[in-house]
Amino acid sequence: MNNNNKGHKIRFNRVDVQVFLMTAVIVVFACGLIFLVNYSLSYGSMITALKERAENIHKYLENYLDVSMFYDLNVKEDGEQPVYDSSHTILEAARRATGVRYLYTAKVTKDGDYIYLVDGLSEDSPDFRYVGDAIEPECIADMKRAMAGETVFPGQINKTTWGPVFISYFPMHDGEQVIGVLGIEFDAGTEYQAFRFMKIATPVVILMSCIAAAVIAVLLFRRISNPSYRDIFNSDMLTGLKNRNAFEVDLHNREQQGKKEGLAILSFDLDRLKDVNDTFGHGCGDDYLRVSSGIIQDAIYGKCVLYRIGGDEFIAMIQDVTQEEVEDMLREIRVMAEQESQSRRFDISISAGYAFYDAAQDKTLNDTLKRSDACMYRNKKENEGIIDHEQMQS
Repeated sequence: MNNNNKGHKIRFNRVDVQVFLMTAVIVVFACGLIFLVNYSLSYGSMITALKERAENIHKYLENYLDVSMFYDLNVKEDGEQPVYDSSHTILEAARRATGVRYLYTAKVTKDGDYIYLVDGLSEDSPDFRYVGDAIEPECIADMKRAMAGETVFPGQINKTTWGPVFISYFPMHDGEQVIGVLGIEFDAGTEYQAFRFMKIATPVVILMSCIAAAVIAVLLFRRISNPSYRDIFNSDMLTGLKNRNAFEVDLHNREQQGKKEGLAILSFDLDRLKDVNDTFGHGCGDDYLRVSSGIIQDAIYGKCVLYRIGGDEFIAMIQDVTQEEVEDMLREIRVMAEQESQSRRFDISISAGYAFYDAAQDKTLNDTLKRSDACMYRNKKENEGIIDHEQMQS
Protein backbone atom coordinates (compact mmCIF):
# COMPACT_ATOMS: atom_id res chain seq x y z
CA MET A 1 0.00 0.00 0.00
CA ASN A 2 2.77 2.42 0.92
CA ASN A 3 4.65 1.66 -2.29
CA ASN A 4 1.55 2.37 -4.37
CA ASN A 5 0.99 5.70 -2.57
CA LYS A 6 4.61 6.59 -3.13
CA GLY A 7 4.28 5.77 -6.82
CA HIS A 8 1.23 8.00 -7.18
CA LYS A 9 3.01 10.81 -5.34
CA ILE A 10 6.04 10.54 -7.58
CA ARG A 11 3.91 10.62 -10.71
CA PHE A 12 2.08 13.76 -9.60
CA ASN A 13 5.36 15.38 -8.60
CA ARG A 14 6.69 15.04 -12.12
CA VAL A 15 6.89 18.44 -13.76
CA ASP A 16 5.55 17.23 -17.12
CA VAL A 17 2.47 15.78 -15.37
CA GLN A 18 1.96 19.08 -13.57
CA VAL A 19 2.29 20.94 -16.89
CA PHE A 20 -0.34 18.64 -18.43
CA LEU A 21 -2.80 19.18 -15.57
CA MET A 22 -2.18 22.92 -15.34
CA THR A 23 -2.65 23.37 -19.09
CA ALA A 24 -5.83 21.28 -19.02
CA VAL A 25 -7.30 23.38 -16.20
CA ILE A 26 -6.40 26.66 -17.92
CA VAL A 27 -7.85 25.55 -21.26
CA VAL A 28 -11.07 24.28 -19.66
CA PHE A 29 -11.48 27.52 -17.70
CA ALA A 30 -10.70 29.75 -20.70
CA CYS A 31 -12.88 27.80 -23.15
CA GLY A 32 -15.70 27.57 -20.62
CA LEU A 33 -15.58 31.31 -19.98
CA ILE A 34 -15.53 32.08 -23.71
CA PHE A 35 -18.46 29.72 -24.26
CA LEU A 36 -20.54 31.26 -21.49
CA VAL A 37 -19.88 34.81 -22.69
CA ASN A 38 -20.45 33.95 -26.34
CA TYR A 39 -23.55 31.87 -25.61
CA SER A 40 -25.05 34.54 -23.39
CA LEU A 41 -24.40 37.31 -25.91
CA SER A 42 -25.64 35.26 -28.87
CA TYR A 43 -28.72 33.97 -27.08
CA GLY A 44 -29.44 37.41 -25.67
CA SER A 45 -29.12 38.99 -29.12
CA MET A 46 -31.51 36.43 -30.60
CA ILE A 47 -34.11 37.03 -27.86
CA THR A 48 -33.74 40.79 -28.30
CA ALA A 49 -34.26 40.48 -32.07
CA LEU A 50 -37.44 38.43 -31.54
CA LYS A 51 -38.71 40.98 -29.01
CA GLU A 52 -38.14 43.83 -31.46
CA ARG A 53 -39.99 41.98 -34.21
CA ALA A 54 -42.91 41.34 -31.86
CA GLU A 55 -43.00 44.97 -30.69
CA ASN A 56 -43.10 46.26 -34.28
CA ILE A 57 -45.98 43.92 -35.10
CA HIS A 58 -47.83 45.08 -31.99
CA LYS A 59 -47.39 48.77 -32.83
CA TYR A 60 -48.69 48.22 -36.34
CA LEU A 61 -51.73 46.19 -35.30
CA GLU A 62 -52.70 48.47 -32.41
CA ASN A 63 -52.94 51.30 -34.93
CA TYR A 64 -54.90 49.38 -37.56
CA LEU A 65 -57.15 46.91 -35.75
CA ASP A 66 -60.71 47.97 -34.97
CA VAL A 67 -61.04 48.06 -31.14
CA SER A 68 -64.77 47.35 -31.45
CA MET A 69 -63.90 43.64 -31.88
CA PHE A 70 -63.05 43.51 -28.16
CA TYR A 71 -66.58 44.67 -27.36
CA ASP A 72 -68.69 43.02 -30.06
CA LEU A 73 -67.14 39.57 -30.49
CA ASN A 74 -68.04 36.97 -27.87
CA VAL A 75 -69.22 33.73 -29.43
CA LYS A 76 -68.61 31.77 -32.63
CA GLU A 77 -71.68 33.26 -34.35
CA ASP A 78 -70.12 36.73 -34.03
CA GLY A 79 -67.68 35.61 -36.69
CA GLU A 80 -70.27 36.73 -39.22
CA GLN A 81 -69.89 40.38 -38.25
CA PRO A 82 -68.02 42.79 -40.55
CA VAL A 83 -65.60 43.75 -37.77
CA TYR A 84 -64.49 40.13 -37.59
CA ASP A 85 -63.91 39.91 -41.34
CA SER A 86 -61.86 43.12 -41.46
CA SER A 87 -59.83 42.19 -38.39
CA HIS A 88 -59.14 38.66 -39.68
CA THR A 89 -57.97 40.06 -43.01
CA ILE A 90 -55.51 42.40 -41.28
CA LEU A 91 -54.18 39.71 -38.91
CA GLU A 92 -53.80 37.10 -41.63
CA ALA A 93 -51.95 39.55 -43.89
CA ALA A 94 -49.66 40.58 -41.01
CA ARG A 95 -48.95 36.96 -40.11
CA ARG A 96 -47.97 36.07 -43.66
CA ALA A 97 -45.87 39.19 -44.12
CA THR A 98 -43.88 38.77 -40.89
CA GLY A 99 -43.51 34.99 -40.83
CA VAL A 100 -45.28 34.69 -37.50
CA ARG A 101 -46.56 31.21 -36.64
CA TYR A 102 -49.60 32.31 -34.62
CA LEU A 103 -51.11 35.79 -34.40
CA TYR A 104 -54.41 36.35 -32.57
CA THR A 105 -56.43 38.55 -30.26
CA ALA A 106 -58.09 37.52 -27.00
CA LYS A 107 -59.99 39.01 -24.08
CA VAL A 108 -61.57 38.26 -20.70
CA THR A 109 -65.35 37.85 -20.61
CA LYS A 110 -67.59 39.27 -17.92
CA ASP A 111 -67.51 35.81 -16.32
CA GLY A 112 -63.69 35.94 -16.13
CA ASP A 113 -63.10 33.43 -18.91
CA TYR A 114 -60.24 33.97 -21.39
CA ILE A 115 -61.38 33.45 -24.98
CA TYR A 116 -60.03 33.80 -28.50
CA LEU A 117 -61.43 36.59 -30.66
CA VAL A 118 -59.77 36.78 -34.10
CA ASP A 119 -57.20 34.21 -35.27
CA GLY A 120 -54.71 35.19 -37.99
CA LEU A 121 -54.68 31.66 -39.40
CA SER A 122 -56.82 30.76 -42.38
CA GLU A 123 -60.04 29.02 -41.44
CA ASP A 124 -59.00 25.75 -43.11
CA SER A 125 -55.97 25.41 -40.82
CA PRO A 126 -56.26 22.56 -38.24
CA ASP A 127 -55.01 24.97 -35.54
CA PHE A 128 -57.57 27.68 -36.31
CA ARG A 129 -59.50 29.06 -33.31
CA TYR A 130 -63.04 30.48 -33.55
CA VAL A 131 -64.48 33.39 -31.63
CA GLY A 132 -65.27 32.27 -28.12
CA ASP A 133 -62.91 29.26 -28.05
CA ALA A 134 -61.27 28.94 -24.65
CA ILE A 135 -57.66 29.95 -24.21
CA GLU A 136 -55.36 27.04 -23.26
CA PRO A 137 -54.83 26.92 -19.45
CA GLU A 138 -51.03 27.23 -19.69
CA CYS A 139 -51.40 30.59 -21.44
CA ILE A 140 -53.78 32.23 -18.98
CA ALA A 141 -51.16 33.29 -16.38
CA ASP A 142 -49.25 35.37 -18.94
CA MET A 143 -52.48 36.76 -20.41
CA LYS A 144 -53.52 38.00 -16.98
CA ARG A 145 -50.26 39.94 -16.80
CA ALA A 146 -50.96 41.44 -20.23
CA MET A 147 -54.50 42.40 -19.19
CA ALA A 148 -52.88 44.18 -16.25
CA GLY A 149 -50.99 46.36 -18.74
CA GLU A 150 -47.69 44.44 -18.83
CA THR A 151 -45.91 43.41 -22.01
CA VAL A 152 -44.99 39.76 -21.46
CA PHE A 153 -41.87 38.27 -23.04
CA PRO A 154 -40.41 34.84 -22.29
CA GLY A 155 -36.92 34.60 -20.86
CA GLN A 156 -36.09 31.86 -23.32
CA ILE A 157 -37.48 29.89 -26.23
CA ASN A 158 -40.41 27.76 -25.08
CA LYS A 159 -40.36 24.03 -25.88
CA THR A 160 -44.04 23.21 -26.44
CA THR A 161 -45.95 20.22 -27.75
CA TRP A 162 -46.25 22.02 -31.10
CA GLY A 163 -42.55 22.79 -31.26
CA PRO A 164 -40.09 25.45 -30.03
CA VAL A 165 -41.77 28.87 -30.04
CA PHE A 166 -41.20 32.40 -28.80
CA ILE A 167 -44.49 33.58 -27.28
CA SER A 168 -45.22 37.17 -26.33
CA TYR A 169 -48.39 38.93 -25.13
CA PHE A 170 -49.22 42.61 -25.53
CA PRO A 171 -52.01 44.62 -23.95
CA MET A 172 -54.42 46.17 -26.47
CA HIS A 173 -55.85 49.57 -25.55
CA ASP A 174 -58.89 51.71 -26.11
CA GLY A 175 -57.44 55.00 -25.06
CA GLU A 176 -55.85 54.32 -21.66
CA GLN A 177 -57.96 51.26 -20.95
CA VAL A 178 -56.68 47.73 -21.59
CA ILE A 179 -59.46 45.91 -23.40
CA GLY A 180 -57.73 42.78 -24.70
CA VAL A 181 -54.55 40.91 -25.55
CA LEU A 182 -52.52 40.41 -28.73
CA GLY A 183 -50.73 37.07 -28.83
CA ILE A 184 -47.68 36.64 -31.08
CA GLU A 185 -45.91 33.29 -31.46
CA PHE A 186 -42.78 32.95 -33.56
CA ASP A 187 -41.64 29.55 -34.79
CA ALA A 188 -38.16 29.32 -33.21
CA GLY A 189 -37.23 25.78 -34.25
CA THR A 190 -34.12 26.86 -36.17
CA GLU A 191 -32.83 29.01 -33.33
CA TYR A 192 -33.65 26.34 -30.75
CA GLN A 193 -31.76 23.62 -32.63
CA ALA A 194 -28.78 25.91 -33.23
CA PHE A 195 -28.36 26.74 -29.56
CA ARG A 196 -29.08 23.17 -28.50
CA PHE A 197 -26.29 22.00 -30.82
CA MET A 198 -24.02 24.66 -29.34
CA LYS A 199 -24.72 23.36 -25.83
CA ILE A 200 -23.87 19.80 -26.83
CA ALA A 201 -20.96 20.44 -29.20
CA THR A 202 -19.14 23.05 -27.15
CA PRO A 203 -18.21 20.75 -24.23
CA VAL A 204 -16.90 18.20 -26.74
CA VAL A 205 -14.80 20.88 -28.45
CA ILE A 206 -13.56 22.12 -25.07
CA LEU A 207 -12.55 18.58 -24.09
CA MET A 208 -10.72 17.96 -27.37
CA SER A 209 -9.02 21.36 -27.15
CA CYS A 210 -8.05 20.64 -23.56
CA ILE A 211 -6.44 17.31 -24.43
CA ALA A 212 -4.72 18.68 -27.53
CA ALA A 213 -3.38 21.76 -25.72
CA ALA A 214 -2.20 19.71 -22.74
CA VAL A 215 -0.41 17.18 -24.94
CA ILE A 216 1.23 19.93 -27.01
CA ALA A 217 2.27 21.74 -23.83
CA VAL A 218 3.89 18.59 -22.45
CA LEU A 219 5.68 17.90 -25.75
CA LEU A 220 6.95 21.46 -25.92
CA PHE A 221 8.01 21.33 -22.28
CA ARG A 222 9.93 18.11 -22.86
CA ARG A 223 11.45 19.47 -26.07
CA ILE A 224 12.65 22.65 -24.37
CA SER A 225 13.83 21.03 -21.15
CA ASN A 226 15.09 17.83 -22.75
CA PRO A 227 16.20 18.34 -26.40
CA SER A 228 17.15 14.67 -26.77
CA TYR A 229 13.53 13.62 -26.07
CA ARG A 230 14.56 11.29 -23.25
CA ASP A 231 12.35 10.25 -20.39
CA ILE A 232 14.38 12.06 -17.75
CA PHE A 233 12.65 10.29 -14.89
CA ASN A 234 13.61 6.87 -16.23
CA SER A 235 16.79 7.59 -18.22
CA ASP A 236 20.47 7.80 -17.45
CA MET A 237 21.67 11.00 -19.09
CA LEU A 238 25.31 9.91 -19.54
CA THR A 239 24.77 6.59 -21.31
CA GLY A 240 21.21 7.01 -22.62
CA LEU A 241 20.23 3.74 -20.92
CA LYS A 242 17.28 3.21 -18.60
CA ASN A 243 18.12 3.99 -14.97
CA ARG A 244 17.55 2.32 -11.59
CA ASN A 245 14.03 3.71 -11.28
CA ALA A 246 13.05 2.19 -14.63
CA PHE A 247 14.67 -1.11 -13.65
CA GLU A 248 12.77 -1.31 -10.36
CA VAL A 249 9.49 -0.53 -12.11
CA ASP A 250 10.10 -3.14 -14.83
CA LEU A 251 11.21 -5.74 -12.27
CA HIS A 252 8.08 -5.07 -10.19
CA ASN A 253 5.86 -5.33 -13.29
CA ARG A 254 7.40 -8.66 -14.23
CA GLU A 255 6.84 -9.90 -10.71
CA GLN A 256 3.17 -8.81 -10.74
CA GLN A 257 2.53 -10.24 -14.20
CA GLY A 258 4.20 -13.55 -13.35
CA LYS A 259 6.75 -13.25 -16.16
CA LYS A 260 9.52 -15.06 -14.28
CA GLU A 261 9.97 -18.49 -15.84
CA GLY A 262 12.84 -18.56 -18.34
CA LEU A 263 14.14 -15.15 -17.21
CA ALA A 264 17.88 -14.55 -16.90
CA ILE A 265 19.26 -11.55 -15.01
CA LEU A 266 22.74 -10.37 -15.99
CA SER A 267 24.86 -8.17 -13.71
CA PHE A 268 27.82 -6.08 -14.92
CA ASP A 269 30.39 -3.99 -13.13
CA LEU A 270 33.23 -1.95 -14.65
CA ASP A 271 36.63 -2.80 -13.23
CA ARG A 272 38.91 -0.04 -11.94
CA LEU A 273 36.65 2.88 -12.90
CA LYS A 274 37.92 4.83 -9.88
CA ASP A 275 41.52 4.34 -11.04
CA VAL A 276 40.62 5.71 -14.48
CA ASN A 277 38.94 8.74 -12.89
CA ASP A 278 41.86 9.38 -10.58
CA THR A 279 44.53 8.86 -13.26
CA PHE A 280 43.02 10.33 -16.41
CA GLY A 281 40.20 12.51 -15.08
CA HIS A 282 36.44 12.20 -14.95
CA GLY A 283 36.13 12.92 -18.66
CA CYS A 284 37.90 9.64 -19.40
CA GLY A 285 35.79 7.97 -16.69
CA ASP A 286 32.62 9.11 -18.46
CA ASP A 287 34.07 7.81 -21.73
CA TYR A 288 34.77 4.48 -20.01
CA LEU A 289 31.11 4.27 -18.96
CA ARG A 290 29.78 5.17 -22.41
CA VAL A 291 32.07 2.79 -24.28
CA SER A 292 31.41 -0.09 -21.88
CA SER A 293 27.64 0.37 -22.04
CA GLY A 294 27.91 0.37 -25.83
CA ILE A 295 29.88 -2.88 -25.78
CA ILE A 296 27.27 -4.59 -23.58
CA GLN A 297 24.44 -3.30 -25.74
CA ASP A 298 26.13 -4.57 -28.91
CA ALA A 299 26.58 -8.01 -27.38
CA ILE A 300 22.96 -8.36 -26.25
CA TYR A 301 21.40 -6.21 -29.01
CA GLY A 302 17.72 -6.87 -29.66
CA LYS A 303 17.36 -9.40 -26.83
CA CYS A 304 16.70 -7.21 -23.80
CA VAL A 305 16.89 -3.78 -22.19
CA LEU A 306 20.08 -2.66 -20.47
CA TYR A 307 19.89 -0.54 -17.29
CA ARG A 308 22.55 1.54 -15.56
CA ILE A 309 21.59 1.12 -11.90
CA GLY A 310 24.62 2.73 -10.23
CA GLY A 311 27.92 4.45 -10.87
CA ASP A 312 29.61 1.51 -12.62
CA GLU A 313 26.87 -1.11 -12.35
CA PHE A 314 24.60 -2.36 -15.12
CA ILE A 315 21.75 -4.90 -15.23
CA ALA A 316 20.07 -6.71 -18.12
CA MET A 317 17.01 -8.98 -18.08
CA ILE A 318 16.63 -11.52 -20.90
CA GLN A 319 13.54 -13.67 -21.41
CA ASP A 320 13.61 -17.16 -22.95
CA VAL A 321 17.36 -17.51 -23.42
CA THR A 322 19.60 -20.52 -22.80
CA GLN A 323 22.64 -20.68 -20.55
CA GLU A 324 24.86 -21.26 -23.58
CA GLU A 325 23.54 -18.10 -25.26
CA VAL A 326 24.19 -16.05 -22.16
CA GLU A 327 27.74 -17.37 -21.88
CA ASP A 328 28.34 -16.57 -25.55
CA MET A 329 27.18 -12.98 -24.91
CA LEU A 330 29.55 -12.58 -21.99
CA ARG A 331 32.47 -14.00 -23.96
CA GLU A 332 31.69 -11.55 -26.76
CA ILE A 333 31.67 -8.69 -24.23
CA ARG A 334 35.11 -9.72 -22.98
CA VAL A 335 36.52 -9.93 -26.51
CA MET A 336 35.06 -6.57 -27.54
CA ALA A 337 36.40 -4.97 -24.36
CA GLU A 338 39.91 -6.24 -25.08
CA GLN A 339 39.73 -4.97 -28.67
CA GLU A 340 38.44 -1.54 -27.62
CA SER A 341 41.20 -1.23 -25.00
CA GLN A 342 43.84 -1.24 -27.72
CA SER A 343 42.74 2.21 -28.93
CA ARG A 344 42.26 3.74 -25.46
CA ARG A 345 44.55 5.21 -22.82
CA PHE A 346 43.00 2.87 -20.30
CA ASP A 347 42.03 -0.81 -20.19
CA ILE A 348 38.37 -1.70 -20.46
CA SER A 349 37.41 -4.59 -18.22
CA ILE A 350 33.84 -5.64 -17.47
CA SER A 351 33.07 -8.17 -14.76
CA ALA A 352 29.86 -10.09 -15.34
CA GLY A 353 27.64 -12.69 -13.73
CA TYR A 354 24.16 -14.06 -14.27
CA ALA A 355 21.43 -16.17 -12.77
CA PHE A 356 18.26 -17.77 -14.07
CA TYR A 357 15.04 -17.54 -12.10
CA ASP A 358 14.59 -20.77 -10.16
CA ALA A 359 11.32 -21.21 -8.28
CA ALA A 360 13.06 -23.66 -5.93
CA GLN A 361 15.55 -20.99 -4.82
CA ASP A 362 13.88 -17.66 -5.51
CA LYS A 363 10.77 -16.40 -3.77
CA THR A 364 10.93 -13.22 -5.88
CA LEU A 365 13.00 -11.85 -8.73
CA ASN A 366 14.98 -9.87 -6.16
CA ASP A 367 16.39 -13.22 -5.01
CA THR A 368 17.44 -13.97 -8.61
CA LEU A 369 19.05 -10.52 -8.79
CA LYS A 370 20.98 -11.17 -5.59
CA ARG A 371 22.36 -14.42 -6.98
CA SER A 372 23.34 -12.70 -10.22
CA ASP A 373 25.13 -9.93 -8.28
CA ALA A 374 26.92 -12.50 -6.13
CA CYS A 375 28.17 -14.28 -9.23
CA MET A 376 29.36 -10.99 -10.73
CA TYR A 377 31.22 -9.95 -7.57
CA ARG A 378 33.03 -13.29 -7.40
CA ASN A 379 34.21 -12.76 -10.95
CA LYS A 380 35.16 -9.18 -10.18
CA LYS A 381 37.18 -10.29 -7.17
CA GLU A 382 39.03 -12.84 -9.23
CA ASN A 383 39.43 -10.15 -11.92
CA GLU A 384 39.97 -12.77 -14.57
CA GLY A 385 36.79 -12.40 -16.63
CA ILE A 386 36.02 -16.10 -16.02
CA ILE A 387 32.33 -16.82 -16.34
CA ASP A 388 31.07 -18.39 -13.11
CA HIS A 389 27.57 -19.78 -13.48
CA GLU A 390 26.92 -21.44 -10.18
CA GLN A 391 28.64 -21.47 -7.75
CA MET A 392 25.79 -19.12 -8.84
CA GLN A 393 23.21 -21.92 -8.92
CA SER A 394 23.88 -22.89 -5.29
